[in-house]
Amino acid sequence: MVPVLLLQSLEPPADFTGAYTGGGVPKGFVMVIACFGVYILPSMLAWRRGSSRKWKITAINLLLGWTVIGWIVSMVLTYAYEPPPAGEADEEHVPGGARPR
Repeated sequence: MVPVLLLQSLEPPADFTGAYTGGGVPKGFVMVIACFGVYILPSMLAWRRGSSRKWKITAINLLLGWTVIGWIVSMVLTYAYEPPPAGEADEEHVPGGARPR
């Protein structure tokens, strides 16, 4: 014969109000703010770097960032190569920052 586990009543205790009584900032609010910060991260980085594509990156991020693929595209565009403005010399990229001799 298989032992049967008897469950206690699933009703909450009589003094349970069901309201949040923890004080401080609820964790859900902190998570919403953190997720929003990660969501707009590509746009913030593009603006901070002074990218010439900052408006395009912001549009892609805000309109398609929720798809995750749009977020990845906007992050890649943030760090993608940008040619220098006309009249400025382009520096050769050397991995690790070492200068060739």
